[in-house]
Amino acid sequence: MHKVIPAIVIAALHGAVSVTAQACAAGTAQQIGGNWYCSEVKAITYSNFPGTGSYDKITNMDANTGQCTSEKQAYRGSLAPMSEELSMHFRGPTFIKQLAVYYPESVAKVKRSDHVHAHAHRHGQQHVHHPKRDHALADRAVGDMVVATIDGQVVSWANDYAGPGAGPNTAAAQPFPVAQTTLTTSFGTPSQAPSTTTTSASSDPINPLPHAGSSSGGSGQWVRQAYFNAEAGSSDGFTFLNHFGGTKGMPGTADGGPAFGASLSYASPDGKSAAASAQTLGNKMIEDDVEIIVLSDKTCEGNSCGYTRPGGVAYHGFGGDSKLFMMEFSMPRTGKTGFNADMPAIWFLNAQIPLTSQYGTNPKCSCWTSGCGEFDLFEILDTGNFRCKSTLHMAPAGGSSDYFRRPEKSTIKAAVLFHGANQAAHIRILDNSQNFDESLAADVVEAMTQESGSGEQSSVFRLASVGP
Repeated sequence: MHKVIPAIVIAALHGAVSVTAQACAAGTAQQIGGNWYCSEVKAITYSNFPGTGSYDKITNMDANTGQCTSEKQAYRGSLAPMSEELSMHFRGPTFIKQLAVYYPESVAKVKRSDHVHAHAHRHGQQHVHHPKRDHALADRAVGDMVVATIDGQVVSWANDYAGPGAGPNTAAAQPFPVAQTTLTTSFGTPSQAPSTTTTSASSDPINPLPHAGSSSGGSGQWVRQAYFNAEAGSSDGFTFLNHFGGTKGMPGTADGGPAFGASLSYASPDGKSAAASAQTLGNKMIEDDVEIIVLSDKTCEGNSCGYTRPGGVAYHGFGGDSKLFMMEFSMPRTGKTGFNADMPAIWFLNAQIPLTSQYGTNPKCSCWTSGCGEFDLFEILDTGNFRCKSTLHMAPAGGSSDYFRRPEKSTIKAAVLFHGANQAAHIRILDNSQNFDESLAADVVEAMTQESGSGEQSSVFRLASVGP
């Protein structure tokens, strides 16, 4: 049974005018630290990807001036631009126990043919991830419009919350049209699909990266292409990185200064410093405000990754419109306070962002500003909260106000499935019995797109149309 319930609408601006909206169960909406929350769920589906658009792709970074040049990069495909190569990011306090990436067998065969084992053992939404800012400001920028229907009353206002300690808002909000979407809460069996199912994908997806294949994933096995096991101290197919390039003589670069920020570097096992070569992430918690970036073990050769920062450490990400990420993790509560303290997060970025400038002060040196793509999966937006939010940053941008419960005391297993044929991305909590085997049957993966078992809640968030 599917139940469409009354709405609280969260609006966001990103590049072109766009607004997303979502429904909340009556009486459940609550605002904490400038962010709205609805209900705890076990699965969230993002649907109605626009399929076409463009962003500003970085083409040159001048370390002498701190300036960058770019060109318009058009994209087309069922999940574009999230079908482009992605990097994974983990901020502590987070304990990663297992991590795996799968592709449909037909795609995996191609990827295995050019797979390079570079090392057998290998880390408020405009934007703490880019650049580092207060989370509330990152989640909803000052001046963005917020439109809500709370317990039957429609209200709207210009966001003036810029986070703890911020000064008064001086930005003037500009009017824009509201394009509403709905959230569906479902109580069903694994065989029941959401009533708000997606439209078919583009028959001619464009992938700018040659090894980022596409497949419906509807038949055959899904093959594991990368795997990390903290307890075993083993990793294959991953590279663990952080942002200490060029420090203390380590690989990478800090040329360009604050405008670019430090480049990627190999992460030490605890992620708190750079290493001289690739290391395996340790079997311990990533500490508060420590960030680990995970890319593949395939180095960027020539222009195979597009433009990358000169002198930086550069590896391919994970591309394709059909790909599956599985992870086992916990987010212990530390009780710490201060900037980014006790605020764990897991998210994806278009890999071009960390490969050029993720935390620089010049916004023209990152494609993030123009909407090349970020997907927040499990993000705590204020210190000590137990609600993990998810948000897509692209054009259009939007995020569900339903949330996952933070796994504080024990690990959970989760899947993030990009399903090109369904034009949807699924985040879901898995049963603890789920294994990270070398291959998964197609029906096991397809079940991740279905509703949870009886009594479990899930929601569907439809991205709004991009305005003129």
